[in-house]
Order: sequence, then C-alpha cells, then structure tokens
Amino acid sequence: MRNVLAIARRILVQFAHDKRTLGLLFVAPIVVLWLLTVLLGQGEYEPKLAAVDLPSEFETCLVEKDATVTIADMNEAERMLRANEVDAVLYCTGEEGDELVVWAEGSDSTKTSASLRVATEALADMRADAADRMKADVESKRAEIEDLKLQAEQKRQEVLDRTDELRSAFDDVPDALKQQLGVSEEDLDIAAEFDDIEFPNLDDFGFDLSDYLPVSSVEVSYLHGNDEWKMFDFYGPVFIGIFLFVFVFITSGMSLVNERSAGTMKRFLATPVKPAEVLGGYTLGFGVLALVQSAIIVLIALTLIGFPCEGNVALVVLTAVSLAIVSVTLGLLVSGLASSAFQVIQLMLLFVVPQILLSGLFDLSAAPGWLQAISACLPLTYGVDALRAIMLRGAGFTQIGLDLAVVWGFAIAFFVLASIGFRKRRAAR
Repeated sequence: MRNVLAIARRILVQFAHDKRTLGLLFVAPIVVLWLLTVLLGQGEYEPKLAAVDLPSEFETCLVEKDATVTIADMNEAERMLRANEVDAVLYCTGEEGDELVVWAEGSDSTKTSASLRVATEALADMRADAADRMKADVESKRAEIEDLKLQAEQKRQEVLDRTDELRSAFDDVPDALKQQLGVSEEDLDIAAEFDDIEFPNLDDFGFDLSDYLPVSSVEVSYLHGNDEWKMFDFYGPVFIGIFLFVFVFITSGMSLVNERSAGTMKRFLATPVKPAEVLGGYTLGFGVLALVQSAIIVLIALTLIGFPCEGNVALVVLTAVSLAIVSVTLGLLVSGLASSAFQVIQLMLLFVVPQILLSGLFDLSAAPGWLQAISACLPLTYGVDALRAIMLRGAGFTQIGLDLAVVWGFAIAFFVLASIGFRKRRAAR
C-alpha cells in the first residue's frame, strides 16, 4: 500500500509542476462543454423562403410559422436558391393557380424538411381558416333561408286573417249577386298559394371548400438531389473532412513529439538542416500519405457507403488532400507547443474539437453572430463547405476556388508559425 501511495503522490506532484497540462485538464473540457451548450441550445430551425406571387393570406401564414419570407420574382428567387441564400422557392402553378410548388435547394434534408413543414402547416392553417369562413357563410345562408320562411309564414298568417274577414263579408252577399259575379267561396282561399312556394336549399348554393382555399395541393421539386436523400447524405462530406483532419492531426502531431522524445530531433538540431526543411520534409511525407488515404476514403465513401457525389471525384480528392495538408501543418505547430504526446491530445481539445463542432456538424444559422464569426476563422469550415458544394451541388473548381485558397492560406500560415517555433526551440538549445 505504501508503494501505491508513493506512486500516486509522484504523479500528482508531477501534474502540479506541469502548469500547462494542469490548465488544459480543466480549460479544454470547459470550452468544449460551453460550445456544446451554445450549439445545442439553439431553437428549431427557421427556414428561409422566397415567395413568388403567392396569395397574401398564405404569405401571412408562412410568416406566422416563423419562416423568413422574401418576396421576389421568379428570376431573383432562382438566383437566391442557386446561391444557397434561401432553402426553397414557393410559387403557384396550374390552370387555376391553386397548385403550390415547393422548389427546395435539396442538399440539406434538414432544411428541406423544415421548409416543407412550414409550407404544410401554413396550408393547414389556411384550410382551417377556409373551413371557418365556409361554415360562417353556410350558417349565414341557412339563417337567411329560415328568415325567408318566417317572413312567408307571417305573410300567410296575415292573408289567412284577411281571408277570414272576406269570408265574413262574403257571407252577407246575396247568392244571386255571387252567381252574377261568378265568385265562389273557394276563390277567397288565396292562402293556399303559399303552400306551393319553394324555398332555396343549402345544396343549391354548392358550397365547396376549394372556393375558399387559394392553394389546394402541394408539389415538391428539388434543385439538388431528390426525395431519397437522407440526413446522413448531407453529413457525409462533413464526416469525410473531419475524419481526415483529425487522424492526420494526431498522426503528425504525435510523430514530431515522438521524434523529440526519442532523441532524433536533437540530431536534426545538431546538423545544418534548416527548420523549414525539417518541417517541409514532414509535410511532404505526410502529404503523400494523405493523398493515398484521401483517395481510399473517398472511394469507399462513394462506392461502399453510398454517399452522393454530384461533382467531379478528382475535386473531392483534391479538397480532401488540402484538408489533410492543413491538418499536418497544424499538427506540427501544436506539437511544437507540447512537451509530450499526452499534451498533444489535450491541445487537440482546444485546436481541433472546436473546429469539428463549428465546421458544419451543427447548423449555425440561428447561432449568435460571434459564434458564426469564429466558424469563419477556422480552416475546416472552408474544407467542409467545398466538399459539400462538390458532392451535393455539383460545384466545379471555380465555385470552390475561394474555399481552397483559404484552406491553403491557413496551411501556409501554420507552416510559417511552426517554423518560427521550431527555430526558437533550436536557438534555446
């Protein structure tokens, strides 16, 4: 027992003297938990819709469902849809203009479902409102018919009363005069004519709910993909980017730390080899491995797993390799800050996990602006956006060129910072 306590004491003392490790043990988990709290605390996604010549009452129902509705003509709405500025375009078609078409962007099944949900709920509200208005009109017409019947009965009663008076007077007329005038007692029974009056029936008015409903049916079409695309298809590019980024980061970061622990780095530092050359060799070596790894992962993802790919497979591999390169340089930079392999894993919580959470794994459209700004400063975000654009929207090199340029810009920046840190470590020795 004494030996166990001695070993435990030694470990605790070691951690107490390692301020960086001690700080990471508490800071990194708190940061990650805080990010998860912000991300998972978002409300239900509010779709962005473009409305083209929709009935005003339907537009009102859409807004009441917390959708962001932009009124536009068809050309502007199509431009917004292709630019991914809206999730769906809503317009009416058909001979009577009562068929609603939901033209969804389609690459994100979550946003497509939200758009369809809002459109369906708005249509349900319109149906309920139309039913209430038709019911009110039916009740009004029924009351009108009953009022007509009541008025007719009152008139009939008045005529009956007058008929009784005429009969009393008619009884005093001599029979000879009655025969001369050709008037009989039956001629005085004019109230019987009221029995032949036909009053309108509710069925005669042909009440139909479609007359009160400007939209009667919903049709869905897709700019990208189809109704068979599921949520996992949308997250496929995200997983490809994340897996490459994480595994390459761990491998490259661990490798440099192990080289330093084994003494190989001391021998490098004793030679005229420049820091940039050492790191360049590491980057090139891991880059070749990343190329092979990316090609295999993409091939398996598209063939065996069945991820959709609307664009050029070569562009997918190029983007994946670009992500791997920036991960290599980030791993080299972080390994320069770590004194052990254990610290590389801890630093991963600060440098990699936030990128995973903010790169597209969660929808940030409803997140605070500062969180979206942080996401825009992370290389993994641009790599994932490029992969999604290629695989889900069929984008070409011109559409993803900016994203790739940003990724390679990060790779160069990380490489330069890693070289500076390596040079300082060499000067300290």
